[in-house]
Amino acid sequence: MVADPQAARRRALVKGVLHHEVIEAASLTEIYPTAEEAEPDVLAMSADFLAEPELEGVIRLADMIGATAFLYVDEGNAPLRSPFLSRLRLVSMRPRDRIDDLLSGLAGSPAGKALIQGEARLPDLVLIGASTGGIAAIETVLMSFPADCPPTLIVQHIRDGFVPGLVQRLNQRCRPRVVEAAHDLPLRRGTVCIASDANRHLTVSGPTSPRCVLVATAPCQGHRPAVDPLFDSALAWGDRVSAALLTGMGTDGAQGLAALRRAGAHTIAQDRGTSVVWGMPGAAVAAGATETVLPIDRIGPALLAGRAWSRNARTGGPGG
Repeated sequence: MVADPQAARRRALVKGVLHHEVIEAASLTEIYPTAEEAEPDVLAMSADFLAEPELEGVIRLADMIGATAFLYVDEGNAPLRSPFLSRLRLVSMRPRDRIDDLLSGLAGSPAGKALIQGEARLPDLVLIGASTGGIAAIETVLMSFPADCPPTLIVQHIRDGFVPGLVQRLNQRCRPRVVEAAHDLPLRRGTVCIASDANRHLTVSGPTSPRCVLVATAPCQGHRPAVDPLFDSALAWGDRVSAALLTGMGTDGAQGLAALRRAGAHTIAQDRGTSVVWGMPGAAVAAGATETVLPIDRIGPALLAGRAWSRNARTGGPGG
């Protein structure tokens, strides 16, 4: 449950959260009937409530239903002095943070970890391929990722020399760290690697020694780097992968995505309505490569939600 008197901030915190259920409350008095019925695992409250005496009753209610209660405050703002601060954890909230980021701030709390991961564990690796119209699509996806997202590898068909500017732009707008992929670069949580070498394909090593591997094999369907080699290289990761094929001309990535699906990965294609060109994702749908077909604003959360999204909201059709 997220309780906050500021509606815009409350809605920003819960926007796009798919892999666990979130309940909202605008005041402390709204918490009581809903919390008693729903029995939330975690109760996140704005530090604005520190001045309200009703907070004492809410703390008791959280104890009664076994919920982990904590407060959040905008980064750089000092909360009111209050005796409640000795009884509730306080988490600093940065611009663009969502509830997942606040839960990460619980620093190892079992309840926080449980809600971050949801019923289905987060993927160990995220793969994304795109071409025409892909820069804006990739930005939309990455803006939904938390700062500690799974290692993410991206192939975007782009002119040689343009990747550094793309990396700079994404670093300014997104919470994860975005870098140009380099040979033998270890894969880390919170890091997004974008293929940039026009003479080599970006691939990934096996899950026992996860790192970027650049290979100088022939162009694939006229592209180097191409999406198919990246997808094919991750087959050994099996169901530990979430992969998406976004807007783009041609068919690059469709066969690789199909192979990933057969290996157990969670596979997604962008829908026709939000694609600039429905070539690559359309080819993936035609090849039976996708579990879900989604508009671009729902792909980022679905990549992280993995199987939980696949079970609950599968579209099953080429039109999304």
